Amino acid sequence: MSASFDRSYFEARLDRNRRLAARSRNPEIRAIHLEYVRLYSQLLEQAALAPA
Repeated sequence: MSASFDRSYFEARLDRNRRLAARSRNPEIRAIHLEYVRLYSQLLEQAALAPA
């Protein structure tokens, strides 16, 4: 990952999308938020495995 990768930004987005998915009454919108949760989780996991 690039040195400009800001982990806290993606952690905040992950948290926000989890909360929005939990609040959403529309299943399509909930699915979009959950997809972002999946993608941000994957990105953070890959960044943790990458050598510094």
